[in-house]
Amino acid sequence: MGIATISLTLVREMTELVKPSKALYLKHPFGLTLGGVGDSATHEAVLKECLRYAAQTLPAGSIVELPYVWKDDLRERQLRKEAH
Repeated sequence: MGIATISLTLVREMTELVKPSKALYLKHPFGLTLGGVGDSATHEAVLKECLRYAAQTLPAGSIVELPYVWKDDLRERQLRKEAH
């Protein structure tokens, strides 16, 4: 069995409009999709999740929310377009 493509997304609403075949949603700040700078443990964990979900059969248009939590409000400030 081959591995299918999968998207990583930070904006669920846009992903719902685009409708990729499979997507993983992360509540991380823009520019830090895989995790913080130098956080190799989170980078590796997110990439392993990508491989795991890419190999699974999911309904078309599936968006899976990954459980990673960002430690501060940077994402919310970015969404409000505040300086960071």
